[in-house]
Amino acid sequence: MRQFILLFSIVLISVTVPAQTECSQYHKKGCGDNDGAFMKYDGQSKSAIMAKGQTSEFHLVAYDGQDYRITVCSEDNLGNEIRFKIYEKRKEFEKVKAEEVAETEGSSENYDDDGYEDYSEEDYSDDSYGEEEASPSGNKRPQFQLIKELLYDNSQDAYSSFIEFTAEGSMSLIIEVSVPGEESKMKLKVRETGCVGVLIEHIKSKNTGF
Repeated sequence: MRQFILLFSIVLISVTVPAQTECSQYHKKGCGDNDGAFMKYDGQSKSAIMAKGQTSEFHLVAYDGQDYRITVCSEDNLGNEIRFKIYEKRKEFEKVKAEEVAETEGSSENYDDDGYEDYSEEDYSDDSYGEEEASPSGNKRPQFQLIKELLYDNSQDAYSSFIEFTAEGSMSLIIEVSVPGEESKMKLKVRETGCVGVLIEHIKSKNTGF
């Protein structure tokens, strides 16, 4: 019996590892058939093995002055209505009195939206509110709340497999992908899993107008 379990484990590993390796680059071969303007491949593209009923997400930085195209594709056995949402993650500071704002102007930390460097892992922890910190003068800085704002949902766009947009200012985005169907409670339903890819492409925005 022990030999059977050991042999079964070896076979399962030998099947799973190649599948994961093959899926890691699925976005390059499965998501590149869209018409439209030529864009450059973005290294933030991702692929993974997903199961029916599963939802997964990853982070994307969209830089100011760039046009982006995000394409989501999947293997046929997962269906043709893969849902994806795009959220923006940002800080929203609580309103404070004018004199309290003036007291914090001399602080060494700058809260202006001047680039993606403001988006750090510490800034986006699981806590809903940032901690108050004392300034050199002993005054407390205003608190901020982390906002996750929905920008796009392809289920409201006939389950379109791609979207194109222009980043106006650097943006910290979350791409959330959901596979339709009920989540299986059995661990070995191989037919219920497949590769899902998210291809990200970009190009410098063209100046328009006068």
